[in-house]
Amino acid sequence: MNVSKDLIRLAALGFVLGMVIGDIMVVAFTASEGMSLAAPELIDEFGELPAIIIQTLLSGVLGCICFGATIVYYKDEYSILAATCIHMVIAFLTLIPISNFLWWTGRVMEGNIVVLAMGICAYVMVWFSVYMSYRIQIQKINEALERRNSGKQ
Repeated sequence: MNVSKDLIRLAALGFVLGMVIGDIMVVAFTASEGMSLAAPELIDEFGELPAIIIQTLLSGVLGCICFGATIVYYKDEYSILAATCIHMVIAFLTLIPISNFLWWTGRVMEGNIVVLAMGICAYVMVWFSVYMSYRIQIQKINEALERRNSGKQ
């Protein structure tokens, strides 16, 4: 495994997906106010075209860092819980300032708390589903080993 190549590949994919997902989310959340590729407050602050460019690029940066940070799951030394916690800290240290700058949270503490709470819930669900998946795989491996050791194959 070439970690640096994997990191570059993940980060590049994350940048592209981040741009796309960020733009889709902003369009979805601003649909009631008329379709926009940036938060209305960001447009008021920078003008429409610069706001769209900033929004798209920072969404890409967010995706790049979050996707690139999945490299922690490649480290055998980390438990699933440790890797998930490390990834969550990296993601939130990126998400909170970017979401504030782009006006996704309204630049208020309540918005940050909501994002943090939703994110923690999402991470708990992801961790639990991965944990259960691995537990089922280990159980199947153990059953196969027991069959093989007892000569039943």
